[in-house]
Amino acid sequence: MNEWKLTGDAFDRLLGFLHADSNQAARHYEQTRRALIKFFESRGCHTPEEQADKTIDRVAKKVEEGMDSYIGEPVLYFYGVARHVLQEYFRRRSGSMAPLLYVPDDGEHAHRRMECMTRCFEALPHDSRSMIVEYCTVDSKRRNELRQRMALRLGISLNTLRIRVHRLREQLDRCVRGCVAGGER
Repeated sequence: MNEWKLTGDAFDRLLGFLHADSNQAARHYEQTRRALIKFFESRGCHTPEEQADKTIDRVAKKVEEGMDSYIGEPVLYFYGVARHVLQEYFRRRSGSMAPLLYVPDDGEHAHRRMECMTRCFEALPHDSRSMIVEYCTVDSKRRNELRQRMALRLGISLNTLRIRVHRLREQLDRCVRGCVAGGER
């Protein structure tokens, strides 16, 4: 069986699905990927980045195959696919279906979170935004090599790069949580 692989053209179509403007699409992609990682982490998944990438690949495949019938916020489609990926993850790990934690299904909550992610991401300094985008968008097969080059270019060790990105992600997470909580009051 030939396994589907994300190609450059498929990735471009996925970005087009996220937003018509390429800069906005890149931001939406990063926000969506981070939100998916948090989704999997918060549900006890031990490989959240892998599962987030698997979700993105599946959505990209659907978009490439001509998914023209979907109407609504793209992030909601990602969450729907992510719930299936999470179920499969638990089935593989235990041989049976693990109970899923509650997943808010309302579009308003997801939309609010996406708005907060956009606002918080745009509040970061340009260098920090660029670092996160570059760090998180590398091809999974060449991830280590490309991150090593990135660290070398920045004049820091790979571990220092990881720590900086981790701190930026934590900063974004705190900002998003505060923004979402502020909107729910």
